[in-house]
Amino acid sequence: MSQGIDPHDSSEPGYIVAWRSKKKFEAGKFLDEVMTFGEAREKAASLSAGDPEKTYWAEAQPQQYQPH
Repeated sequence: MSQGIDPHDSSEPGYIVAWRSKKKFEAGKFLDEVMTFGEAREKAASLSAGDPEKTYWAEAQPQQYQPH
């Protein structure tokens, strides 16, 4: 049975919202708020609607670097 077209389950935890400016060479991530994929996708959509100068998307939380 088909699971839909989303690459991840909406309830999958460990996602943040990242952004990039459309005209400037600026980018960032909201690392302080970790949420599910569905929550991050909804927040990215609402931020995109409020700020047309930037593109927002849900992204997996970066893992802490640990040397071998």
